[in-house]
Amino acid sequence: MLFFTSDSHFTLSDYNDTIKRDFRPFKSVKQMNKTIIKTWNKQAGKNDIIYHLGDFSNFNKNDDKSYKITLGFVRKLKAKVILIIGNNEEYIIHHVFNDDYESFKKYLLNLGFADVIRGGMYIEFQNQRFYLNHFPKNHKDDAINLFGHIHGTVFVKKYGFNVGVDNNYFRLFSENDIMVLVGRIKKFDENVYE
Repeated sequence: MLFFTSDSHFTLSDYNDTIKRDFRPFKSVKQMNKTIIKTWNKQAGKNDIIYHLGDFSNFNKNDDKSYKITLGFVRKLKAKVILIIGNNEEYIIHHVFNDDYESFKKYLLNLGFADVIRGGMYIEFQNQRFYLNHFPKNHKDDAINLFGHIHGTVFVKKYGFNVGVDNNYFRLFSENDIMVLVGRIKKFDENVYE
């Protein structure tokens, strides 16, 4: 089965930049990290794929160890994880890897990610075409878009869905969840998005 999420922002120290900013119901980042990993492992097993649409870890250039440890959380997940690069990964590429995407990708593959994609990608399941991307502004008109980046601010756009953890109680969206949403979105009038 396929699963989708984004914006987990795993961190060791940035309480204000993750929990407080997004009103996440955790007392500590340790509790947040543990809860998200446990929740995902209940949903997705070793034969499943999680498409993580960016910001797997939180990057703070004043904290040079948090991202190293939290990117390694991929090893704690049962499912294979394909990462679509988000803005926090772009910060790591720029500040730590001197804008060398290929070195960063190799680093993540060695940590245990199944694949790392910069930009976006098309996939198809249940006879429907989807475009996976971190940024909603980069949506494609020839597919239903799954995106992140905007956390819990907007869940549905007329071109797709925000699959961020803040929109699903920190759970993954399964491909069946997505198809239910697709069925609903097709029933709305155009003016529902205005």
